[in-house]
Amino acid sequence: MKLDGTLLAQSILDSLKIQVGGLQKKGVIPTLAVILIGDDPASLAYIKQKQKAAEAIGARVIFDHQPPALTAGGLYNLITKYNKDTLVHGLIVQRPIPKEVGVVNDTLDDVLPTKDVDGFLSGSPFDVPVAMAVDEMLQAIYRESPAQQKEFSHWLKEKHIVVIGRGATAGAPIFHYLQKKHTRVTQIHSQTPDPQSHIKNADIIISCVGRERVVTRDSVKPGAILISVGIWRDAKGKLRGDYEENDVADIAGWYTPTPGGVGPVNVACLMQNLIKACMMQ
Repeated sequence: MKLDGTLLAQSILDSLKIQVGGLQKKGVIPTLAVILIGDDPASLAYIKQKQKAAEAIGARVIFDHQPPALTAGGLYNLITKYNKDTLVHGLIVQRPIPKEVGVVNDTLDDVLPTKDVDGFLSGSPFDVPVAMAVDEMLQAIYRESPAQQKEFSHWLKEKHIVVIGRGATAGAPIFHYLQKKHTRVTQIHSQTPDPQSHIKNADIIISCVGRERVVTRDSVKPGAILISVGIWRDAKGKLRGDYEENDVADIAGWYTPTPGGVGPVNVACLMQNLIKACMMQ
């Protein structure tokens, strides 16, 4: 069965809109500053999604678009400016960052933890939105399952989960998030011996690669849950996931589509972090 991420995201945003309404009555508008260096098309598209979601709930996005020639020192000055601005509650330096900027990891660490709504920094009080999105989608599937007499956490711990990929922005944070929940989660990647044996035994497959046919029909256990976090564009420019939906639709218990799967929920979870940051500050 297909899991509609757009519908789930809208439900999350509807709930956040009520919270924002309460903040607005106190004269507070949750505000997110996004720094983009360069003109990466995927980043521009993602920022538009953030702007649309923020507008839907009554929040605000400051889009600070910088040229590729920005230096690490210039980035540090921008981060310092938004750190000091008490009307800005969340701060994101959009990734990927052009190599021309120089060494930026130490600079990114200068973002205040209380404004790190992307959750990537060490000691951040926020979970990474994409990991939250996977959790939201699994909860939505659980609510439709006959196992509701159990708590969601118990249901999840019974599952053998496989995360494919170990990238810093998806595979790694999702894996660590599930580890913190004490689930039976295995992470596989290009160096894993016999990765197909893990995939074939998985109850939940979370693929974070962004490549064609990472997961194929013959590697899916009947009834397994498939979540494609990885995305890529085909020759016609169409967004695709890590598996062919038509290939797995009748064997998977649930699967997420691309587009309209994890992406909208990821953005909604970022808005959750923004509201949390606003309330904290």
